[in-house]
Amino acid sequence: MNIISLLTYLLPLVVGLRHWRYLTRAHKKLVWYVLIAGCLLNTLSEISRVVWHNNHIFLYLNTWVETLLLSWAFYLSLRSATVKKLLFWGLVGFMIVALVQVVYFRGLYASNTYARIAQSILLIGAALLYFEQILQELRSIQLEHDPMFLVSVGVMLYFAGCLMVFILEDSMYAQKQITQVWMMYSIQFVLLIVFNATLTLALYRTRENVKRVTGNELGRFS
Repeated sequence: MNIISLLTYLLPLVVGLRHWRYLTRAHKKLVWYVLIAGCLLNTLSEISRVVWHNNHIFLYLNTWVETLLLSWAFYLSLRSATVKKLLFWGLVGFMIVALVQVVYFRGLYASNTYARIAQSILLIGAALLYFEQILQELRSIQLEHDPMFLVSVGVMLYFAGCLMVFILEDSMYAQKQITQVWMMYSIQFVLLIVFNATLTLALYRTRENVKRVTGNELGRFS
């Protein structure tokens, strides 16, 4: 299930590259996220796990890159300077937690529990900020055609669903509850497949939005 869920990163990558010329700056950050964090770092992580039986350093890098690029996409999609500043300081808070965890608590060769929890809180908050922006602007657009709305839904489902996995993982390993741990991992793998499906749909919708805007402009001047 793990390998299957990781292979689903290829779907948004292919769609994003095919639609690259239709993507906004925010949407291009999503493609970079899929390419670097989803494909490259996860591949290196799996190779490291099989060959050296320790992939923690790549899991750390994945968490940092994932958080940076997804936060950047949300930052570019938000319009309020105040909200952008709030997201920026949230990202700074995540970086502090991640660095303190590495330097003072766990090092690079242990699980990055605290960073994953901080990441989940930050990205769930970013998705909620985008939802609030939609409500305040009351735009006349079908939500399923808004790429960043679809991304926000995927972020909420994945990171909210995985938050308890990140919180309980270490304690369950300590109590040798291996079966329960792998059950939680199975849930995480399914949620990752759902997340990549929403990313794929979001990147596909970018081309439709360009066509819709172009059609409206042509109709206005005809």
